[in-house]
Amino acid sequence: MGFSKNWFGGKRARTPVLVAGLVALASCGGEPVVEEEPAPRPAKLYTVEAASSEDAGSFPAVVRSVRSTDMAFQVGGQIIEWNAVDGAQFNRGDVIARLDATSFEAAVQEAEAQYLNADSEYKRAQRLIAEDAISQSVLESREAQRQVAQAGLDTAQKNLKDTVLRAPFTGGVGVTYVEEFQNVGAQQPVLILQSRAVEAIVNVPASFVLTSNQRQPKNIFVELDANPGQQFPAVFREARGVADSSTQTFEAHFSFTPPSQLLVLTGMTATLFFESDVLVDGKMPEGVEVPLASLMVEGEQQYVWVVKGPEKALERRDVTTNDKVGDMVVVTEGLSEGEVVIASGGDYLRAGEKVRAWTD
Repeated sequence: MGFSKNWFGGKRARTPVLVAGLVALASCGGEPVVEEEPAPRPAKLYTVEAASSEDAGSFPAVVRSVRSTDMAFQVGGQIIEWNAVDGAQFNRGDVIARLDATSFEAAVQEAEAQYLNADSEYKRAQRLIAEDAISQSVLESREAQRQVAQAGLDTAQKNLKDTVLRAPFTGGVGVTYVEEFQNVGAQQPVLILQSRAVEAIVNVPASFVLTSNQRQPKNIFVELDANPGQQFPAVFREARGVADSSTQTFEAHFSFTPPSQLLVLTGMTATLFFESDVLVDGKMPEGVEVPLASLMVEGEQQYVWVVKGPEKALERRDVTTNDKVGDMVVVTEGLSEGEVVIASGGDYLRAGEKVRAWTD
């Protein structure tokens, strides 16, 4: 029993000494154990810039004449002069076509004779009423006959004038429906006259219309698909207040003036480009801009992760933003231009953590 007790006692006594010796040996003869620092996490970084009020975009467009009207004679007859070949250009007042006016000239001569006779009878009645030779009712009857004759003459003269079809505005012939020597009826369309002034028609989505009051257009121009690289300044003309039933878009018209050496016709395709200032509460934005994805929210407080110093350590920064909605958010307090923030993925980061710029 004594032997066993001494052996177990000796074993327990030597064990701490042995461990201590091994530790001492390791500390004296081996390398020191150093805890490795975590490698910086890759992250998308964004350098803060001053808030920009500019917005730009484009819409596909179709070209159309600003004015386009069906032309027709107000009277019927045979066309004896026809200048309206497709594509022909006319200034306002130019003769486009003319009808055979023989019968209309005869009608004017007959109406003139009737008016002269009625006018003579009326003047004779005026002399007789002064001599008390006729009654007042006779004078009034002669006056009425004179007025009827005058109306007949006016109508005959207008009909004669309407045998000539003139351009109501400067433009060109788009489509013709008849030919020379053809008989046409009154009010029958004979051609389409289109103005030289043209416009680009675009279909604007409802999302863009919704924020249109917050935009101040600066530069609007049209580029013809058939003539790339050359842009023409455009001006807003009008827009429909009702959406198209099939596309749910709103039609907007922008007028522009192409150079005279280019023949721009209805149906050509183009692209409408625009630049505008986006207002916030009716004012130009102040502050700096950051991506919407960089903005974090904790309760009612918004914050971003700011990358500090050469170590690229993270610092939480509380910020205040305005109400602008979009891919970029305007920060009015808490950030300065030139600072670097985490552009996205901030939910998985913590203060003091180090990051490096993420690349493909």
